[in-house]
Amino acid sequence: MIKQDGKVVEPVNNVYELKKSPFQFEITSTGLEGFLIGATTNKDIYTSASGLYNAEVPWFQNTGMAEELYNKDKEMFLMDQAPSYWYYTDAKDHRFDKTPKGNIKQWTATRTITRFYDIMTDQAVHLKDFNENAYILMYEPTYNDEYDLIGKKNLFQATLKFNN
Repeated sequence: MIKQDGKVVEPVNNVYELKKSPFQFEITSTGLEGFLIGATTNKDIYTSASGLYNAEVPWFQNTGMAEELYNKDKEMFLMDQAPSYWYYTDAKDHRFDKTPKGNIKQWTATRTITRFYDIMTDQAVHLKDFNENAYILMYEPTYNDEYDLIGKKNLFQATLKFNN
């Protein structure tokens, strides 16, 4: 779920209307250590990725890139070529804000976002200066014995619209 100003933001058709201020992803997981997350400003990539598995989507052709431990920069990577990898192993090894709760089998964690980090331009953009939509797909990958991605299960998808 997405929270802003301490309140749950309710989507309309997977569109979340947010202010240009910090927000949080609150994630509860059972039996899933981690997942891949595609985040982009390119609606075509998102549309291709959020439907049935399509091997042509760049996110599905490259391995995930783990973001900073403990979300120290309070950011989310924007990447058209590869997904990010968010996971929780234990309290000392995770990609969320400090003090997640639980164990590897069942956990709850929050990830605060104050800015996007655009990997292609190598620049951070604070939410107050972000003038586009962000398209988000969190998914569980399915791999074959050679560790090639052969499918996925969508866990969460959203269009984030930012208003003044």
